[in-house]
Amino acid sequence: MQEPKLLGSWLETAREKAGTFKILLYVVLAALVVLNFFIVPHEPEFASEKLPGFWALFALIGAVVMVVVLKKVVYPILAQPEENTNDRP
Repeated sequence: MQEPKLLGSWLETAREKAGTFKILLYVVLAALVVLNFFIVPHEPEFASEKLPGFWALFALIGAVVMVVVLKKVVYPILAQPEENTNDRP
């Protein structure tokens, strides 16, 4: 009988195949954008929703903005040394 794989060995395998997972992810995302050329909303709320790939572009811009905000605003706040309350008089 075969011994069940442990989580660590599964994660090692996943790390080795990370490049393949990335390529597969990009292919799936590209296929969804291409499908958006053929499957359009019947009653878009906004005029920009009629454009194919609008929501993919919107999500990309949103993600980039969040990364910039986190790196420039939030990270310096979190990176400050901890205050030791035991040293206060």
